[in-house]
Amino acid sequence: MPETSRTYETTILVKAADARADPDGTLATIRQIYESEGASFIELEKWEERALAYPIKGETSACYFTGYFSAPPASLEKIERRVVLGTAILRQLVVARPGKELQLIKDQRAKAKELAAAAAAAAAIAAANAPPEM
Repeated sequence: MPETSRTYETTILVKAADARADPDGTLATIRQIYESEGASFIELEKWEERALAYPIKGETSACYFTGYFSAPPASLEKIERRVVLGTAILRQLVVARPGKELQLIKDQRAKAKELAAAAAAAAAIAAANAPPEM
């Protein structure tokens, strides 16, 4: 009987220089690591580059990627082994996200984007209507 897939959320840290030099290649490498062990990404995107609180494998900054994927639970151990043995990913965190919870997270992210866009539009209107400085 085949193992049932579950939905997971992941945060992945990669070397900032690698992500800057080849963002598409970095994304493809991440996908290959996960998908070679039976994972299927629902969403995977570059988030942002940040300084690290402490060095990881000699790196002081990293590029963060966030994603959602489905995979059989047994594949998580294999993915973790590939990450530990490889050099492409500095760190990762994988958290189980049941279907309803995943949809709630996506809805919250969409609402946050809408609010940010509305705030930016309001700021632009306010700046356009501001009296000129003397």
